[in-house]
Amino acid sequence: MAENNPAATTPPELPPLPIERVNDFPDRLSPMLVKELRQGLRTNTFVILFLVLQGLLATILLITTPVAASEGSASGTIGEVVSKIVFCIYALGILVVQPLRGISAVATEIKQNTIDLMVLTRLSAWRIVYGKWLSIVSQSFLIVLAILPYLILRYFFGGMQLFAELTLMVYLFIISGALTAFTVGMSATGSILLRGLVVVGGSAVMMGYILFGLHQQIPMFVEVLSFSRSDQSLTALAILAIAAYASYFFLEIGTTAIAPTSENRATRKRLIGLVIMVGSYLLLHTVDPDLALTTALIIAGCMALDLFSERSQFPSVICRRFLRMGLFGRAGGRLLYPGWATGSLFFFALALTLLLLIFLTNPDPRHYTYAAIGLGTLAFPATMIQLFARDSPNRFSIYLTLLLLCFVLTAILSELYRVVPEKLLLWVFSFIPTVLLPLAGQPASSSDQSTALLLASIVTGIYFLLILGRSLPRVAALSRLEAEALEYLDTQDLAEVSPDN
Repeated sequence: MAENNPAATTPPELPPLPIERVNDFPDRLSPMLVKELRQGLRTNTFVILFLVLQGLLATILLITTPVAASEGSASGTIGEVVSKIVFCIYALGILVVQPLRGISAVATEIKQNTIDLMVLTRLSAWRIVYGKWLSIVSQSFLIVLAILPYLILRYFFGGMQLFAELTLMVYLFIISGALTAFTVGMSATGSILLRGLVVVGGSAVMMGYILFGLHQQIPMFVEVLSFSRSDQSLTALAILAIAAYASYFFLEIGTTAIAPTSENRATRKRLIGLVIMVGSYLLLHTVDPDLALTTALIIAGCMALDLFSERSQFPSVICRRFLRMGLFGRAGGRLLYPGWATGSLFFFALALTLLLLIFLTNPDPRHYTYAAIGLGTLAFPATMIQLFARDSPNRFSIYLTLLLLCFVLTAILSELYRVVPEKLLLWVFSFIPTVLLPLAGQPASSSDQSTALLLASIVTGIYFLLILGRSLPRVAALSRLEAEALEYLDTQDLAEVSPDN
């Protein structure tokens, strides 16, 4: 019988070895991440970048190691040079090349009309955008792991602060994640020209800084990241907080662009931004009030990009959760409903919060001047949109373009004022508050500083009035959506309290 039935004598197959089972991504990972990683690791961009970095660093170490061995005591100086070269090559890869790969991440899906197909697979808009970002960041992490041995080998040259330089590598990786989030979020915007100008132009500036400026500031960064002084430690933590918030914010920008209108993503964004702004200001104020105000204005600027450009149309289903909280929810909805109209009111509340923080902590006239200039600069593009492009479907691109033009014009006028110190030139262009910055830094007793504060306050106040005047009719129209939501809630309550119960 055994000869006629070979299957009866065949021993059962042994389970595969653990190393043989590691041949695919685990099921716990997001399918979007798995899809993007499989495609990204095979692209020529990643493979070429990976091999070029390995080749350059291996060549540098092969050249410098014999020289360091022969020089003896001078090997520490050679080690510092090697460290600068390693960081510059590393920064070029993860701060320029890797973020550039995100500029077409969501745009490709929109162009190919595959967003709806992915949504049918129960992938939310957030998981789509987050998966694409995480895929690029994971590939950047592989580059970090590949370069880490070269940095550790540099330790044997001497003169290395191991902890500080490893921390610098981690910080550059975190900043790379924030830049990648920016490009991924920008890829969901409608303007191809704006994406190209902002990302390509920004990458060119970043490349120039890495090639010609980063190597000079590496010792300063290493000193800050050694955490030997409390003020430097808080500055490093502030950079970390800004990078983390920027990553979240721009991923939300991309998510909002492809999410359905019935999904309310505005409330969470606004509340998180407000908490981050207040928390960072209070944390940094004890060490450096100027840094605290600058950080708060940067966070407010990120929020303004979204507040003044959100689409105003949304269904009444979003109002239901607010209306369940009664009068408090109805009042809070005027600040937290989606749309640029409520976003304008929220920005006004944000400005009042910042001024209150300055009043409670350090009522320095210079800080009021800087706050007025920063808030007025953020309100200027929104005012122009309200006056000339209120119904434009691409408010985000218009706002960002106008804001960049403001900074470019400010840079030109500031350089002219440095060469020819003619104050009238700044007064003429004071409708853009940033041009008053050369005068804002003067002592509080200076008449120019007082004039800058007065002008910035007047211009900012006018912009706020114009924005609120255009927004309030839209806010008043929200009552119709709330009436529809109340009608639905009343119907649901009647269904629950039926005679059968």
